[in-house]
Amino acid sequence: MRTVRAGLAALVAVLIVGACGSTTSPAVTHGVARSNGTASQPGTPLASLSGSGSTAPLDIHLVPQAWTTPLLDTATDGSEIIWSKGGDTQHGAPDIYAWTPGDPSPKLLVRGSDREAQAGPIAVHHGRYAFEEAIDHGPGNRGWRVWYIPAAGQKPLLVDTSATDPQSVAEVAPATWLALTDDRLIWNAYHQSPSGPRFYLRSFDFKTGTTRNLLEADAAQTQYWFPNADDEGRLVYSTIERSGTDPAAYTYAYHVFLAQVNTGPLQPRQLDKDGRATEPVLRGDAVVWKRTDGSVSGWGNLERFTLTTGALDDLDFDHQSGVDDFTVGNRFVAAWLPDDTIFEVYDLQTGTNLLIEQYAPTSPKGVVRPEVGGDLLTFIRHDNFTNLQLCWTRLPPPSQN
Repeated sequence: MRTVRAGLAALVAVLIVGACGSTTSPAVTHGVARSNGTASQPGTPLASLSGSGSTAPLDIHLVPQAWTTPLLDTATDGSEIIWSKGGDTQHGAPDIYAWTPGDPSPKLLVRGSDREAQAGPIAVHHGRYAFEEAIDHGPGNRGWRVWYIPAAGQKPLLVDTSATDPQSVAEVAPATWLALTDDRLIWNAYHQSPSGPRFYLRSFDFKTGTTRNLLEADAAQTQYWFPNADDEGRLVYSTIERSGTDPAAYTYAYHVFLAQVNTGPLQPRQLDKDGRATEPVLRGDAVVWKRTDGSVSGWGNLERFTLTTGALDDLDFDHQSGVDDFTVGNRFVAAWLPDDTIFEVYDLQTGTNLLIEQYAPTSPKGVVRPEVGGDLLTFIRHDNFTNLQLCWTRLPPPSQN
């Protein structure tokens, strides 16, 4: 089984670095966004709308680095921005903060008791929070926990853990991906069972305080990944399904499913036709997913599936192909792009791109970890993966025409 927890650890090694430094704006090419130097004072940047020749004003704000250093994961629901950070150990990033743009300072949501742990992935939705705590004290002492926080100021509630699993299972478990709604938390999990390791898709109901398995399968045959849900009880998720009996000739299919999670047993409906779909995000009448050529965590191209018509169309970025780790807001799609010197977002309404920032092709500067929630966009500027600067801006809302 291929694990992504190791991949997350590699990402941690890149992003948890000395992020202290200047908050001055980087040199950017003419016509793209320029930023102000504080979290509250607006600037007057411009971002170019690729392919149309028009421009749209964007104020890009910088979150003070004293709040975020050293930075690990970030998330936003369109109202709040949350991030995980460390500081008192070389390895750990156990603390999580929440901040609403305009507030004088962030709120501490979690001060992790295990200072070597890493908080991420993290999630926020309408004043509720969830996160995975990855534990790594070296060989023989690795694992994970999933926590839910009902509101700022309340203690985290443990909803899942690898503590009862053998170390051989706990240390190879893939990252836990979180779907947080008004009613429930949904996540994928990997645990030992009497018959061997199994994959689970689980749900924690806030009203009843109960956890149930939505789906489970032999981990050698089926894996559950990337749940994403909305407040209407709709859930999308992806699978990795293995075929064949000869280990040298195994084949794998990647599927996306839609189900209603609040009406009894899950009755999933497969949406893709070719076995190359993963990382689905549900928005309105559409599901956006990544078309993969063989890896759930590698670069792929975006497709949009319309639920009512079954139509499937490509979402192409102007300057490069391949995306990973994407999010979908009210109007725009933000993704981690292969060339981090070009930062653009895709406009679902017009089918064009909004170019946010662009650096010289050989520049050590770049943009990683963009996240969009509603009309709020966050991203991380870096200089050769040092001086990490968390930025945010408001994107144009959907047109009413």
